[in-house]
Amino acid sequence: MSGAVRPSGAAAKAAELAVWWAVLTGLWLVLVSSPDLLEYLVGAGAALLGAFAARAARRAAAGDAHGGRPR
Repeated sequence: MSGAVRPSGAAAKAAELAVWWAVLTGLWLVLVSSPDLLEYLVGAGAALLGAFAARAARRAAAGDAHGGRPR
């Protein structure tokens, strides 16, 4: 037993989305030559959409399409 505490359902979903959002926003900022406020806001919004898509793709690849619930 490793002793690590795994977050519950809602907390795990929020944590995964936050990590994806942070990574994708950081990537956006690295790729934009001179970010101003509007570009940052657009990038953050696009990263949020990307975070939802990345989470859905990871769940689909893992075969967890129903959120772990039986049909």
